[in-house]
Amino acid sequence: MKIRIISKYSNQGISDGECFWEEKLNQFGTVEKTTPFSGQLLQEFQNDWAIFVDRILSQNPKKEEFLDKLGKKSDSLEQIVFGETVPFWRLPGFRGNIELLVDPEFSPIPWEILRTTTGYLFQDKHFKRGIRIQKNQKEISKKTNAALIICNPVKTNLENTVNEECAALYPLLEKKLPLRILKQNHLTKIRFIEELNTVKFLHYAGHTEKKGIPILDNQFISINEISTRSFSHLELVFFNSCYSSFDSIEQSGLTTSFLKAGAKQVIGFLYPVETNLAKEIGISFWKYFLESKNTEKSLGKIRKNLLKGSGKEIITAISLVQFSTFDPNPLPKRVLSISLSLLFVLFFLIFTKESQKQNPKIPSETKALSKEQTFEKSLGEPIQGTNAKDPLVVRIQKINHPEFRKNALLFLETKHALLDDSHKREILESIFSEESSEEKMYYEFKTRSGF
Repeated sequence: MKIRIISKYSNQGISDGECFWEEKLNQFGTVEKTTPFSGQLLQEFQNDWAIFVDRILSQNPKKEEFLDKLGKKSDSLEQIVFGETVPFWRLPGFRGNIELLVDPEFSPIPWEILRTTTGYLFQDKHFKRGIRIQKNQKEISKKTNAALIICNPVKTNLENTVNEECAALYPLLEKKLPLRILKQNHLTKIRFIEELNTVKFLHYAGHTEKKGIPILDNQFISINEISTRSFSHLELVFFNSCYSSFDSIEQSGLTTSFLKAGAKQVIGFLYPVETNLAKEIGISFWKYFLESKNTEKSLGKIRKNLLKGSGKEIITAISLVQFSTFDPNPLPKRVLSISLSLLFVLFFLIFTKESQKQNPKIPSETKALSKEQTFEKSLGEPIQGTNAKDPLVVRIQKINHPEFRKNALLFLETKHALLDDSHKREILESIFSEESSEEKMYYEFKTRSGF
């Protein structure tokens, strides 16, 4: 289920907003639900939350005390945005994934603290956060699997932990990927662009500010200098630094800039993060990711461990967010999906007609099968061109849900405008790795594949 948080600007320059989503209404299709809210109140909440984060990081209260305070903040945010409306994910019996798509100026709000029926959104492993931006449409296909580590402590109090983080990451990544490292004394604007043009993964360890990345001679790699590039070959960017995912009305942040430049996924922090915690999170993430190749599962493990700690660890789990680009015009994917489905049905009808011409006498056993049974039986056979011994194909053929099974096989076989074969396989393997029902897996498949 997608929830969109949209900003609107009043004559006074205060950003008001609307939250809207679609709900199923029995057999009558869907209805659109909308709740307007005050941007001024939301801004005041954001300022109050920033003070709250600083207090938690300095005082580090026990878990019970922190959760009591967090509950009050959560209720306040829900009242501001939803008013008397009960968010649908709080209704008994709700099932499904929640994806929150937010305009950049509202992205610093800790939406993850909204309550669910079992806890908070940041505790839901299926919760995802997106951002509503226009990304750079220039696609660059670069055959690279390399990774880049940038070590840029800047401040003397960060030097030890940042250097320890980089020293631990280097052998970890080098075992799996071609690896390069760019240290503070070599970090210039030109080297930054040159190195990013040749890698698939980026990990940044060190200090960042809201206006960009500090470099030598008191200069900055500015937000604009990132967002105007084309980094569509970057699959994953992790900025392990304070405020790396912070946006505001005045300017975009690092996360948004990389997404605008075409990066597929960007991970960062909304607010400050304690340096030792940042080091442990950075090392743990790549250890988990290199094993699973799944960003959500890797971050889920990290958050699960952080939630066992005190207030400082839990506030860090809330601040750690993953963003991905949101396509503002999903119509082409829908058209492609419908076209492929129609072609499949047409092919099936032609094939059936030709078979009847060649075999006019149908055996009695075949006559006994209904049309629905015959169609279901055909779905158990591999599509032409797939390898029946392929473990992924075998896994798909074991799916009981007929539409899921059919579309998964078709997705694997059909040439995709944006995804190559390895990406399609990664999507399916990632979905199957989740221990959930076929209904949930089918929903995830439709969301990520466009089918």
